[in-house]
Amino acid sequence: MGLAEIRTQIKTLLETVPGIGKVHDFERWTTDWNAFLNYFKDSNNRINGWVITRSETGERLQSPEAVNVSTHTFVIKGYYGLKDSLESEKIFQDLIESVRSVLRVNSTLNGTCRRTYPPSVTILANRPYAGILMHQCEIQFKVEEYIRYTPV
Repeated sequence: MGLAEIRTQIKTLLETVPGIGKVHDFERWTTDWNAFLNYFKDSNNRINGWVITRSETGERLQSPEAVNVSTHTFVIKGYYGLKDSLESEKIFQDLIESVRSVLRVNSTLNGTCRRTYPPSVTILANRPYAGILMHQCEIQFKVEEYIRYTPV
């Protein structure tokens, strides 16, 4: 398969998580904070969004028959509006675990990759963005794919 198919499949799986909010298959950026926040507002006008990006890729020789293995590290970033009276931290923590679960149980991403590694939460924080408090997380998710090529 390839990077585009893997990224699409990660997005498709995340969108099956109940209450996931908006999912983008690339990292959203703008200098306009209101526009940035709108990227992550769900149908209830609550900040609840996710982005998928790749942070690195390594490649190793698999066999002398022109087959290598690439290991992509995806970073899945989640943003959720912080509201203490609603115990939003519990909601966000449960969403994180639901994301990890949906990724964990599909070890080939529906046939788009060789295999996946268990997803790891690497950042959990509460941060202000444009005067709005948000929960934020980053989940690292490693995915292997075969790279077949024709030697010259």
